[in-house]
Amino acid sequence: MFSDMVVSVENVSKVYMLYKKPEDRFKQMLVSRLKRIIPSVLGRFVPALHEVSYFNEFWALRDVSIRLEKNETLGIIGQNGSGKSTLLQIICGTLTPTAGSSSSHGRVAALLELGAGFNPDFTGRENVFLNASIYGLSNAEIEERLDTIIDFAEIGEHIDQPVSTYSSGMFVRLAFSVIANIDADILVIDEALAVGDVYFQQKCMRFLRKFQEIGSIIFVSHDTGAMINFCDRVIWLHKGIVKANGKAKEVCEAYFALLYQQYSGVMSDQSEPDEICEQGIEEKNAKADIMSAISNTQGFGDGGAEIFSCSLHGEDGQRLNAISGGETVNLKISFRANKNLTSVIVGFIIKDRLGQYIFGDNTFQTTIDSPPEMGKGKIVSTQFHFAMPVLAPGTYAVTVAVASGTIESHIQHHWLHEGLVFSSNSDIPTGLMLKIPVTSKFET
Repeated sequence: MFSDMVVSVENVSKVYMLYKKPEDRFKQMLVSRLKRIIPSVLGRFVPALHEVSYFNEFWALRDVSIRLEKNETLGIIGQNGSGKSTLLQIICGTLTPTAGSSSSHGRVAALLELGAGFNPDFTGRENVFLNASIYGLSNAEIEERLDTIIDFAEIGEHIDQPVSTYSSGMFVRLAFSVIANIDADILVIDEALAVGDVYFQQKCMRFLRKFQEIGSIIFVSHDTGAMINFCDRVIWLHKGIVKANGKAKEVCEAYFALLYQQYSGVMSDQSEPDEICEQGIEEKNAKADIMSAISNTQGFGDGGAEIFSCSLHGEDGQRLNAISGGETVNLKISFRANKNLTSVIVGFIIKDRLGQYIFGDNTFQTTIDSPPEMGKGKIVSTQFHFAMPVLAPGTYAVTVAVASGTIESHIQHHWLHEGLVFSSNSDIPTGLMLKIPVTSKFET
């Protein structure tokens, strides 16, 4: 196992000294020098001197340990200020940890921030040579790859203009193009792809998908959908510590629950994220037939309502064990009001086995003229009637939720990540996510 380790971070901590006033930095410098000089002269004053400090400590990271395996894609997620960028800089060697160690095996190429490693007064072409040489390429090797780098960046004649004249999109195009053509073993990407336009983002993702076959990637993003779709494993950093480390879907769901709790002020029923460990969460029993997963599923909410049943039925009322696609179905969600509720919204989302959202709907638009109200203890069933798309063969889950308010502003009473699980037995071509009715014709 350890022979395949390409990045190892062991018990890394990083602390910064924060000063309230500029002069406090100078005072602290004097105190530090006095602490080294005075013991030989005025030893009896030393105990009091050691207690003097003009700064507060800020721990960006505390005892963080992570490992990246060969050909693995590791996601790092967390809110702003959680320590993600600090950790990446330590991995890349541009920042020294206060404690602990970090090592990597192979050439590391990083896109940490816009323009990092670029001289704004140099042209794009000159910066290609500068940036690529930092990664260890000779001038001959850079010359050999120069046309490929310029073509990938797609910035045309601007390659010979100072990069200080570049837009943010042009910056990231050129920076990514360099790291894509230096034969790196490990790529470190920190939110930079969010800057480019959609066409360039798709181009970068195609490159990264291909790179996954030969190298290792550390990918930082706030996009949980991208994390679930792209990463083998995800680490959640929270206030400088590793809060969770496990399978992408489970970690992202725990992170989503915390965000809901923080922004709504509602305590969540979600299991503590510390329970998600490196070994991963025990797999749910994803049976091929439709089943209620409410008793063992994870969810969150303020408890104002409780979903106790979720099932899928055909037009004849029979409970479906599997779908082929194209049939009309009824999704039935039953819940109990645990307090008086107003403006109730019920909704669902169909997800694939990776947790990627495929489609969904809710009751808000159909009840906007007469928002539902229900008293404490009332039991309600909501049905969604729709034609099931032809989904790729595999197992799917249905997220269900009950809330009060509007789409833009609401209180989540009960959100279930997996209200039920079902399978698709279609025969659509491999690689497609779903198929919808389409007609075609040739015109001459």
